[in-house]
Amino acid sequence: MNSIKIENEYNFNKNDKIIYNYWEKKKYFNSLPDNRFSYVVIMPPPNITGVLHMGHILNNTIQDVLTRKARLEGFNTCWVPGLDHASIATEHKLITELKKKGISKDKIGLKRFLKLATKWKIKYSKTIIKQLKKIGCSCDWQRLKFSLDDNFSKSVNKIFIKLYKDGYLYKNYGIVNWDTKTQTALSNEEIQYKMCRVKLYYIKYNIKNDNNNIIVATRRPETIFADTALCVNPTDKRYLKYINKKVIVPISYKEIPIIADNYVDKTFGSGCVKITPAHDYNDKLIAERHNLEIINLIDKNGKLNKSGLDFAGKSVKNARIKIIDFLKTNNYLVKIKEYNSPIGYSERSNTEVEQLLSYQWFLKMNLLVKKALNNIHQKDIIKLYPKKIKNKIKDWFINLKDWNISRQLWWGHRIPECYKTDKVEVLDTWFSAWIWPIVIFNGIMNNINNNELQYYYPITELVTGDDILFFWVIRMIIAGFFFIKKKPFKNIYFNGIVKDSNRLKMSKSLGNSPNINKIFNKYGADSVRCGILIMAPIGKDMVFNPETFLIGNKIKNKIWNAFKLILTFNLTPQKHKNNLNIEINNYLFSWIKNKFYLLVKLINKLFQKYKLSKVLMIIYNFLKKDFCSLFLESTKRINSYNLTYSFLKKISKLFRNILIIFHPFIPFITEYIWSLLKIKNNIFHNKKPLLIQKWPTEKKLNINRLNEFKRINKIILQIRKFRSIYKISNQIKLLVFCNNKNSNQIKNNILILLGNLKTIKFLKKKKKNNYNKYYTFILDDEIYLIKRPKEIFDIKKIKHELSYYKNYLDKIILKLKTSSFLKKAPKKIINLEKQKQMYCLNKIKLLKFKLTNNK
Repeated sequence: MNSIKIENEYNFNKNDKIIYNYWEKKKYFNSLPDNRFSYVVIMPPPNITGVLHMGHILNNTIQDVLTRKARLEGFNTCWVPGLDHASIATEHKLITELKKKGISKDKIGLKRFLKLATKWKIKYSKTIIKQLKKIGCSCDWQRLKFSLDDNFSKSVNKIFIKLYKDGYLYKNYGIVNWDTKTQTALSNEEIQYKMCRVKLYYIKYNIKNDNNNIIVATRRPETIFADTALCVNPTDKRYLKYINKKVIVPISYKEIPIIADNYVDKTFGSGCVKITPAHDYNDKLIAERHNLEIINLIDKNGKLNKSGLDFAGKSVKNARIKIIDFLKTNNYLVKIKEYNSPIGYSERSNTEVEQLLSYQWFLKMNLLVKKALNNIHQKDIIKLYPKKIKNKIKDWFINLKDWNISRQLWWGHRIPECYKTDKVEVLDTWFSAWIWPIVIFNGIMNNINNNELQYYYPITELVTGDDILFFWVIRMIIAGFFFIKKKPFKNIYFNGIVKDSNRLKMSKSLGNSPNINKIFNKYGADSVRCGILIMAPIGKDMVFNPETFLIGNKIKNKIWNAFKLILTFNLTPQKHKNNLNIEINNYLFSWIKNKFYLLVKLINKLFQKYKLSKVLMIIYNFLKKDFCSLFLESTKRINSYNLTYSFLKKISKLFRNILIIFHPFIPFITEYIWSLLKIKNNIFHNKKPLLIQKWPTEKKLNINRLNEFKRINKIILQIRKFRSIYKISNQIKLLVFCNNKNSNQIKNNILILLGNLKTIKFLKKKKKNNYNKYYTFILDDEIYLIKRPKEIFDIKKIKHELSYYKNYLDKIILKLKTSSFLKKAPKKIINLEKQKQMYCLNKIKLLKFKLTNNK
C-alpha cells in the first residue's frame, strides 16, 4: 500500500466534526421525492427543557443505525428531526428560573413570559441540535420541525375546529387530574404511580332513626364534607337492610343516602365506601347513575374551600390530621389499617395529584378509536416490536376515557380565538404531537394527496420508548386512521428505557443523567454509540454502565489496527511469486470471503428483528477473530508482508465491505478510514464517501469451504489447548500425527502455519506403552496425536503432587469419620468435603497412571 502517515489511534476530537460538516455541506442527508423507494424515520422530538440525556442518545443512535443502513441499501432516506415545546415541562422550568429571581409569571405578565419562553426555546434548541449532530445523527436538517411553529399552529387550529364542528369536542365540568404545583390539568398518561404505604381509616356513620351505624373504610377522610352518599354492593347481605336509608355525616351532620352499586368491591375494607363525586372519577360516574349531588371541596391550590366549614383554607394534608383528631375525640374513628397502594404523582412536578371537578375541553375518544384498534389487533398492519407491546395497547383501549385536552398554562397552542374563555388556556402538548407524522409533510394545511405525503407516508420506522406509548404513539395511530384514513407507520420499535444506578428512568426533570458533553469528549461518538447499544438488548430496560463505552473503544481500536496492518503490506514483483503461498492465500481468502457473506446474511435477518446490539457484536467478533486473528495474521506470516497485486486488491475490497457493514454503528472512524484506504497509483481511491456506498448483497455460499475451515479451526483450538495445559511456548514447533493419509495437503499446510507445527505425519500404529507421550483428540473419523516434548515429564514433580494429594485425602477421610463434625456441620459442608474426597481420589489415580506409563 502507499505510504500514509497514520496516527496510533483515531483522533475523534479532531476528525468527527470535520467529517460531519463535510456530510452536511454535501447535503447527503437531504431528501426529496424521486423514483427510489422511500425510507422514512421521524425523530421523537426532544423537549426544549434542557440538554439531552442518555435515553435520547440510545433512541437516536438506533434511529441513525437504521437510517444509515437503509441509505447504504439504496433507499431515499428521510429522517425528519424535531423539537417539542413541552407546555408543562417548559413552563415549570421557566417559573422555577423566575422564582430564583423573586419574580412570578403573573407579575411579568403573559406577553413578557412568552418572550422569555421564546428565548429559552432558541437557546436550548441550539444545544440539542448540536448534541444530535455530535452523535452523528444523519437527519435531513432542512426539514427540522418545531411543534409551535406557524404551520403546526395553523394545523392544530384547523383540526380543533373540525373536531368541534363534527361533534367530537365538547367543554364541560369533568373530573381532571390536577397538579397543584404547576396549576394545570394533566392527562392520565402524565401521572406516575408510586407504591406507597398508606392508611385506611374506618369511620362510623350513624344511621338516621336507628341505633345502628355503618362503618366506612376510606383513605381520604378530609373529603368527608363532599360526601353525597354511602355505597355498598347490592349482593352484600351485610348491608341489604340499610339500602335506601340515610346516615348522618360526622362533623357536617348532614343527611346522605345509602345506595347500592356493582362498582363496590365488598371484599375491600368494610365493603362500604363514601361517594365524593367532585374528587374521584369513579365516584362521579356513580353519582351520575344515581342522580347524586356534586360538592366541590378542594380548590386548585390543594386547599379546602368554604365547604370545609371550620377546616376551610387548610391544605389537604393538614386538614386530614385535624379531621382525624376530631373523629377520634368524638368516637367516630373505629380503627386505622396500613396497606400498600399506588398513589399518582405529577410526572413533571413530583406533586401528589388531586382529582378535581373542572370546566375543561374533552375529546370523545371512543368515537375515534374503533378503526385504529381494529387495524392494530385484527389486521396487524402495523408491525410492533417487541410483540408483547400489543397487550399494553389492548388494555389502554379497554380502559379508555375521554381525553382532557385543555391546560391552564401560558406556553403552548392557544385555544382557537372563537372558542376562548376569559382565562388563558392552551392545548395539551400531545394534541399537536398526535398529528406530527401528517403535519411534517404538510398534510393538514395542504391537500392530503400532496406529493410529499403520498411519497413519504406512511412512515417506515418509528423508534421510541414505551413510556410514551399512550401519550403519543397510540394517539398518532388514531389520528392517522381518522384524518387521512391511512396507517401512520409501517414499523414501530420500542427501545428500552435507560435507568440510573437506583433503577430510576433517566430524565431531564430528575437530572440523573451523566453529562453528555463530557462523555462525548472522553470517549467520542463512535464509542458512545457502541456502548449504549451494547447496554440495550432488544426492547429491555437497562441500567446505565459507562464501562460499555470501553468496549466501544476496543471496537474502534480493532478496526483501526486492522487498517494499519493492511497498509503495511507491500506489492510483490511477479517474478518473486511463491506458488504454494498463492495456493494457501486463495484458500484462506475463499474461506474469509464466504465467512463474510454468511455474516451479511445473518445480520440482515437480525436487523429485521431490531437486534442491533447482537449485530454489532457479531460483526466485531468476525473482525476480531476471523478477519484479524486468523486471516490477516496468517496472510502476514505466510507472505512476510509481501502480496501480489491481485491478492492485495481482494483484501482491500473485502476490508471496504467490512467498513460498510460497520458504518451504521461507527460512522466517523469508518468514513475516515474509507477516505484513506488506497492502493498504489490511487487505482482504488474512493471518490464517493462511505455513507453513500452500496450495502453488500447476499451471495451463494460455499458451505463445504466454511465447514472445512471450521474443522481446521477446531484442530487449531485443540493445539492451543495442548500448549496451554502443558505450558508450551508458541515458538516451539510441535509434531502432529493423523490417521488419515488422504488428508488435504493445503489444509495441512494451513494447520502447520497456524498451529506452528513441524509437520503432520501419517499415523501408522500407536504403541500402548507410549500412550502417555501423546496428547490425543478425535474429530469425527480422524484421530490426532501431538507428541509431547520430553522436558515436560517431571517425575519428581509428579511424585511430589501424589504425596500432597494422599496426605490431603487422609485429612478429609479423618474429618468425615469424626462424629462431632457429622452432627454439627451443615449438610452442604459435608457434601463439599465428599466432593473434595472424590476429587483427590481421581487426582491420585491420574498421577499413578502417569508414573506407570512413563517408566
